Amino acid sequence: MLGGGLAGLSTLWHLQRAGYDSSFLFEKESRVGGLARSEDVAGFTFDYTGHLLHFNRPAIQQLVEKLLGENLRFLPRNSWVYSKGVYTRYPFQTNLYGLPPQVIEECISGYIEATQSKSPCSTQTKNPSDYPSFADWIDRTLGSGIARHFMTPYNEKLWTIPLQELTCEWMGRFVPTTSLEQILDGAREDCKHRSGYNARFGYPIRGGIEALPRAFSRQLRQIHTGYEAVEIDPKDKLVTFSNGETMRFQVLVSTLPLPRLICAIKEAPATIRAAASRLRFTSVFNVNFGVKRSLGDRHWIYVPEPEFLFYRIGFSHNFSPYQAPTGCSSIYAEVAYSFWRPLDKSQAAARVKADLVKARILEERDEIVAECCLDIPWAYVIYDHGTRQAVDQIQNYLLGLGIWSIGRYGAWEYSGMDEAIWQGKLVADRIIEGSH
Repeated sequence: MLGGGLAGLSTLWHLQRAGYDSSFLFEKESRVGGLARSEDVAGFTFDYTGHLLHFNRPAIQQLVEKLLGENLRFLPRNSWVYSKGVYTRYPFQTNLYGLPPQVIEECISGYIEATQSKSPCSTQTKNPSDYPSFADWIDRTLGSGIARHFMTPYNEKLWTIPLQELTCEWMGRFVPTTSLEQILDGAREDCKHRSGYNARFGYPIRGGIEALPRAFSRQLRQIHTGYEAVEIDPKDKLVTFSNGETMRFQVLVSTLPLPRLICAIKEAPATIRAAASRLRFTSVFNVNFGVKRSLGDRHWIYVPEPEFLFYRIGFSHNFSPYQAPTGCSSIYAEVAYSFWRPLDKSQAAARVKADLVKARILEERDEIVAECCLDIPWAYVIYDHGTRQAVDQIQNYLLGLGIWSIGRYGAWEYSGMDEAIWQGKLVADRIIEGSH
């Protein structure tokens, strides 16, 4: 295995449980975990952005519960949206109560116009793939008001490109749908019911999210850290690492980002390299602050308006009290950037702090007792109109070489930790089946 994130660890775990003791994992960092890692700073535990466990498969939930044991708890989501100078509950479209009356009216009338129009071009369809773009899906299923006041500005901050360039392939369970009845109920009063795939989440009690990869690794053998794969020769089945060492393989599982994997493959055809070069992604600069004050009980807040640098902020001390010293709070702010929307990282922390004051999260007098900026160059893969064809072309080429590319960046998909662990199990099962 190349890459020690959750997909790679899950693959190794399932192979070794099946008796495949000649399975090895190589990770370029000094410890495994990938983006499911945590940093300890001045008594605070800061994750590489908010990593929460949303289970979609009972088998994976059972595995994680077995690995973490009593070091896992589940919480009902307490998430919000900050816009128009007020806080409203998430999801935005079903929690309009508290917004200015004109905004509420625009959201309701826009939804009615979009979903009840008799025009064939605006008739609502059930399958998101029927829409030419994510922007079109938003307009025709949620309406122009919800689009203008939340969906478009928030998603353009996250994806860093115009939403007309995004397809709907990534949406799946991640974008909550709604009805007129739900919108009207949420406009009349403060509704505390929770909807969406993340209405409930799991999180380790101690150790931050890195407690999960650590729990995996304690049960595994043949993990080698500090090994960065720089060249792969599929003909001779040989991997060369940056430290000069080499390793032969029979079957190779990679969780490296697809473009990086193709770059490392010796003599990859020009057509495959061209396909890899077409894949786009956004990056995230994660600014963490430890604050010497209690900051309430919210879990995270979506911030759609462009005058704020971050698209989302979270409070991990509310995931677990062990994330921060007693009487303190832990804040993370996620800032998206890309080739199309560059970021001056040297100024990001100061800008985030100022914006937190502007959003009334922090006060000028607050004492910041810890700071940790974590850069995530590969964060969200972009599903544009050429993505699926390019990924399929690359994956078919890799499978022909006996290389499995899995995980969020290896499969080049929008997915979470549950899916990463699941993919590790699936590929291990296929390797086992293929060896018999």
